[in-house]
Amino acid sequence: MSEDYPHYRRNFAAFVGDWVFFVTGMAFVSYVSVIPAFVNRLTDSAPLIGLVTTIASGAWLLPQLLSAHYVAGKERKKPFVIVLALIGRPMYLLVALAIFLTGDTYVWLLLGLFFLAEAVFSIADGLSMVAWFDILSRAIPARRRGRLYGTAQAVGGLLAMAAGMAVREILGPNGPAFPYNYGLLFLLGSAFMLVSLASFSLVREPKQEAQEQKQPWRVYLPRMMALLRQDKQFRLINIVRLLAGLGGLALPFYVVYATDILRISDEDIGLFVSAQVLGGIIASLGMGYLNERSGSKVVTQATVALGLSTPIVALVIHYFAPHIAAVTYSYALVFVFIGANYSGYTQGFMNLVLEMAPPDERPAYVGLYNTVGGAVLVAPLLGGWLLQTTSYPVLFGMAAIGATTSLVLSFRLTEPRRS
Repeated sequence: MSEDYPHYRRNFAAFVGDWVFFVTGMAFVSYVSVIPAFVNRLTDSAPLIGLVTTIASGAWLLPQLLSAHYVAGKERKKPFVIVLALIGRPMYLLVALAIFLTGDTYVWLLLGLFFLAEAVFSIADGLSMVAWFDILSRAIPARRRGRLYGTAQAVGGLLAMAAGMAVREILGPNGPAFPYNYGLLFLLGSAFMLVSLASFSLVREPKQEAQEQKQPWRVYLPRMMALLRQDKQFRLINIVRLLAGLGGLALPFYVVYATDILRISDEDIGLFVSAQVLGGIIASLGMGYLNERSGSKVVTQATVALGLSTPIVALVIHYFAPHIAAVTYSYALVFVFIGANYSGYTQGFMNLVLEMAPPDERPAYVGLYNTVGGAVLVAPLLGGWLLQTTSYPVLFGMAAIGATTSLVLSFRLTEPRRS
């Protein structure tokens, strides 16, 4: 390992630091709890609330094929990641500044600025991910990635749980008034993400020979489509992921259901953040071990199963809420499963793609996988429309059906390490 990965320890620590501080920053601006609650205070439009997750997913996923084509011919990809991070990660500072300067005087202006900031942040972060994962795959050996994921998610989870407690205090009765409480959360989130960038800057990128000539788009795009046609396992992992993504129908509405139907206070949004992080910590430790012992296929299946558990728990609580004494803490289980599900995507789906891809095709596989995954961006918008025309049980039920179908198909995947 020392010859093939001469800077393994340094890179391991730098990637863990990057991951830990980024996760902590995202806990302050969680797309599952904090952001939907913020938007819900500005508008009662369900499709607009669903737009939060649509922009976050779509802007992050769709441009990645462009990024894959661009970085494929680059000898060094680290500068590309750093420049994009410097563009995207300060975006929420602008939202915080607008809140501190105007308060809630111009609601629609604040709402528009937030969606613009979210789009720029997500596009920049998404474009950088292809290069980030390519550097990771060359800097960390495959059989040590599970250890890195588990360590980063566990340590990051502990800090993010502390962030969840801070969110609870900031949104509580003793915190700043609305919208200044959310302005403080945006400020803290952006600050931690900039610290994570400082950690990534310490990575020693392994050398890679640059391609002599980058393929033109008229050649590159048909080759990408050929990957989906010819690689059956790659095509299958995309289908499984898209079906699992139907669980995103309800994703931005779990917290809205809590505040509007269960009458849970804004203060308890911090509890949901901590619950989501706790689920991620527990799952990351187990999945890190499972990844190294059994491979990425089993982790992928576990991830889909956890995604299925989320709407099922929400449905159970919906029908039995009058008989549940501590409904707030019971409903927090929904966010425990969301966090556990999130922690499995990198160790399962993404690691499976990295392992099935030929080494010189990794950027193409990652970029195509994430771009195809961008089709799930319609799920939250569809969920908003479904909620306005039907009910929460129908919304949760449809999310469960998509996850069930995904789980059934996942048994047809093969483990690359055993191939």
